[in-house]
Amino acid sequence: MVFEAAHINWNCPAGRRLDQLASVLPREPRLDITVFGSAPLQLLIESSFVSEDVDIFPQEPFSLHLERFVDRHHLAKDQTPLYIAVCDPLTFKSTVDWRDRAVEAQRHGHTFRIVHPWDVLASKLQRLEEKDLAAFKLVIAKTGHPTAAELIAHLQKAVELFRPRFEDEQAHGDMTANTRALWRELWQTDIDVRAAIIRPALQRMERDYVDHDPTLKARLGNIRRPSKPETEP
Repeated sequence: MVFEAAHINWNCPAGRRLDQLASVLPREPRLDITVFGSAPLQLLIESSFVSEDVDIFPQEPFSLHLERFVDRHHLAKDQTPLYIAVCDPLTFKSTVDWRDRAVEAQRHGHTFRIVHPWDVLASKLQRLEEKDLAAFKLVIAKTGHPTAAELIAHLQKAVELFRPRFEDEQAHGDMTANTRALWRELWQTDIDVRAAIIRPALQRMERDYVDHDPTLKARLGNIRRPSKPETEP
């Protein structure tokens, strides 16, 4: 499903707040700002979708610069009802190719990259609280997409999110369990996450590796199979 700059509703609450930010930013340096979280759903799907903040991150190395600027202009948390949250780029985790679908628009000399709604949904599946489930229902109700088949194909591109978390990483949820819960809620059916999403994605990755190096499969097989001990003559 394709969205373009013309689809962005700058008159919704998130749009007005971003426009306000762009209007007070210095013209230099020209920033490249990604908008993620729930704000893209307001901007592209439904202007009344509730969000208490607008999550953004700029290109490196301007995160701290932008964070200070937002605070100085009273757009930060506890300074205004709908605040700007300047985040680390590592905060947003979604499909490997989310940038290819993002919608870009120029505002007051700065570029705003709005994350595609499907990639927003993939990121929300890591937590899947009530408001995250509401986001899935909203997008499907308003657009008819993604279908179950489309979401399966999309989540295969986010297979890394299904891997176990690092020991020191704060856990927000279990992607596999959340995906099963989502399928039961939206389509009243069960899904074998490993068979439908994880295994096909890994097979695609391995196929591409083998295509680039025909010897890889054999070499991997030798690694997996311990060599037999030599016997005495």
